[in-house]
Amino acid sequence: MSPPGRWPRHRSHREWRTPVTVTGPVHRDADGLLVPASGPVTVEDCHVVPGSSAALGMTDAVTSEAPSDAAVLYAPPGAPVRHRDMVEVPDTHPLAGAWMVEETPAAWPMGLVAALSRR
Repeated sequence: MSPPGRWPRHRSHREWRTPVTVTGPVHRDADGLLVPASGPVTVEDCHVVPGSSAALGMTDAVTSEAPSDAAVLYAPPGAPVRHRDMVEVPDTHPLAGAWMVEETPAAWPMGLVAALSRR
């Protein structure tokens, strides 16, 4: 039994970690030329958890009622994750599949956190 005021630990947080594959988007360089996406990079020891999102300013019924999934990626320090990158979560994870990084990831002491979405 856990001490009072503490959540029971059914599983170690280490068991929740998963590798993800990150692929960069096609983007324009300083000269305006299209640069191909960076090759896939595997990032180990990530956490992918369910998330939520808001569609601010999107009042059109077709847009605002479109199904959307949201998740949050917690990655270790220095992980090569950027805005608009594609993140592939392995089939063994409950949130498996392809996700897009919605905004610039935020740094925090344990690494970085990024909002993910898929439609």
